[in-house]
Amino acid sequence: MSCEPGCDPATDCLAGGVKARMRGLGGPEPVDAAVLVLIAGCRVLVVRKSCDDDSPWACDTALPGGRLRDGESPVEAALREAWEEAGVHPSSVKVVGVMETHRTVSGRIKVAPVVAVPSGPLDPRPSSREVDAVAWVDLQLFKREPGPVVHLRRGVVTGYMLPGGLVLWGLTMRILRSLARALNLSSQH
Repeated sequence: MSCEPGCDPATDCLAGGVKARMRGLGGPEPVDAAVLVLIAGCRVLVVRKSCDDDSPWACDTALPGGRLRDGESPVEAALREAWEEAGVHPSSVKVVGVMETHRTVSGRIKVAPVVAVPSGPLDPRPSSREVDAVAWVDLQLFKREPGPVVHLRRGVVTGYMLPGGLVLWGLTMRILRSLARALNLSSQH
C-alpha cells in the first residue's frame, strides 16, 4: 500500500488487515500507560515533550500519552492525554482499536497504543507546559531504516530527524514502525 493521493490508511487499511491485528478496546493485558496513535490520511500526530522540563522525557518526540490514572482504561487515558498535551478533544476522534502492547526498553512500563482517526475538526497545538511542539509525521518516513541522529538531551540515538529539529526515536519509533509494517509501508517486513 502506498500513501498516494486518494489513499487513506485510516479507512482503507484500518478497516481491513491492520484492524484485524488489533485487540479489542478493553484488552486482556493490564498496562501502565497509553498513547494515542491519531492517523489522518497518511500522517500521524506527535508531540515533543518540553525541552525546558527536567523530566526524563524532555525533548522527546512522542505520541500523546501517559500513565493511566486509577480506574482509567487505556482508551480513556490516551484521549485525556491527547486533550491535555495537544488540544485534541475526545469528541473529535473515533477510536478504532488498540495495537498490541509495547514495553519500554527497561521492560518496566507496558504501553497500549490506542489507534484513532479524526471524526471532526482538529487543531492540534501544544496545550500544556509539558509539550512545546506538535507535528504531523508522514507514515512514508518508515519506509526508511532509522539512523543515527542527534537528540538535544541524549546525544546520538537511532531514530529519525523530523522537520523543526524534532527527533523521533525509542518506544514511539518502535510503535510507528510496527504500524507502518502493519500498513505495508515499511521496507522491513
